[in-house]
Amino acid sequence: MTPSAPLTRAAIVAAAVAHVDGGSLGSISTRGLAAELGVTPMALYRHVRNKDDLLVAVVDVLLERLGVPEPGRDWRAWLEALALGLRRLLVEHPVAVAVFSRAPVTTPAARRRLNAAVEVLGQAGFSRDGAVRAYAAVHTYTVGFCALEAARYSGAVGPLPGSVDDESMLIGTFVSDDQFTHGLGALLRGLSPET
Repeated sequence: MTPSAPLTRAAIVAAAVAHVDGGSLGSISTRGLAAELGVTPMALYRHVRNKDDLLVAVVDVLLERLGVPEPGRDWRAWLEALALGLRRLLVEHPVAVAVFSRAPVTTPAARRRLNAAVEVLGQAGFSRDGAVRAYAAVHTYTVGFCALEAARYSGAVGPLPGSVDDESMLIGTFVSDDQFTHGLGALLRGLSPET
């Protein structure tokens, strides 16, 4: 974007998404983004309230790109694919975990995901409330698992004092890919239109 081009929210979000694509969303600063766009930092605040507002908008773009699985699958397989896609997004962009952890993400793409789940689960016999609750269980399991995973791998949570023993090593596997799919499978098996 050149300094003469009009500054818009879409242009600001697109520049931030380019940082995501380059793997550097966590290092975005409004000052740096403004310099990249050829404007003053204050000019950004006419279009985005703050950095959190910008990150939520970026997450909306990421969710839109992710989309939802095609309907027509068994509803459990559909929910599993939805969760695996979200987990992939959160592993690739750990800052998105922080966005989901701070407040409910109610962007257009997030609402489309919820509505798609309500439709798929409704066709499987779930009431609207039951479908929302089932989607919420899978969604919060995925975000929570990824939050624990991100904290452990970022070093934000250091090792606990004490000796490393077999039990400690076993606990370390709690955030493996295998454990995620195992827990997700157990959760999905526990859901039914009657719950």
